[in-house]
Amino acid sequence: MKKIITVFIVFTMILSAQVRVLKTEIMDLGDRTIQPVFSADGKYLLFASSKGLQCYDMAKKTSFQIAAAGTDYSMDIHGNVRYRVDTFDKGMKMNSVYLYNINTKSRTQLLEKKRLDVVPKITETGIFYIENNDLKNTLSKSTTISKPVVFSYDRSLLLLNNGATKKLRPLGDDKFYIWPSISPDNSKMCFVDKNDLYVTDLNGSVLISEREARAPRWSPDNKWIVFMRDFDDGHQFTASEIFVLRVNDGKTFQLTNTEDRIEMFPSWSPDGRQIICEDAANDEFILLTIELR
Repeated sequence: MKKIITVFIVFTMILSAQVRVLKTEIMDLGDRTIQPVFSADGKYLLFASSKGLQCYDMAKKTSFQIAAAGTDYSMDIHGNVRYRVDTFDKGMKMNSVYLYNINTKSRTQLLEKKRLDVVPKITETGIFYIENNDLKNTLSKSTTISKPVVFSYDRSLLLLNNGATKKLRPLGDDKFYIWPSISPDNSKMCFVDKNDLYVTDLNGSVLISEREARAPRWSPDNKWIVFMRDFDDGHQFTASEIFVLRVNDGKTFQLTNTEDRIEMFPSWSPDGRQIICEDAANDEFILLTIELR
């Protein structure tokens, strides 16, 4: 068993006048740890491991289990963890969504074993999902949908905005439109087709594109997108580095450059001052403290 240890590598790496890596922290939080995500208040890390869905307390430096399994997880400022569990029934994949509160230790099922067209979108206000080609949600009828939601569906972007649903194909037909997400200010979208990243407005007009960019995440201030540039030999990942793209001019900066690490699936802290990612080569997490201008 691995021990919970934290190793600090303190340095300042000046990438440009606009971007600096101030500190790199290597975090060993157990076996087969993947996809770390900050809680909305920055006090915790959620991640998956050999012990299931885990929560790491940044102050106490201890971990505890949320569930035996879970993916697509997030935690709001009230300690509510929403996550998806995938199971199989007669060979068919079923999606369920749960809510777990770390303070009361109570668990509630929000969506029960549904056979869906694509994985659901989990938000703090409710769950959006497509069932039998029909877009549905768990919101009450009196709830107003105030933020746009986007799915990758039927080789297109399916956007729900201001109560209306429309399909967008910014790159034309027969594209993949994966990893779609809405900017925090609800004015833009980003997605990946095969290996390339695109930023569009909500009408689907392409504003920026970047080659070899995957797993994009918007910064809390809408100004940056962090992504990974990964490579494989057809069987396993051979390399991956972390980059940030500045949205206003499309300029890209490289944050990591290592031969013995494979940095993947980056995610922002809520204040935008840190980026955390997994190291697939060493089964560790890497926490970067950065300065962006």
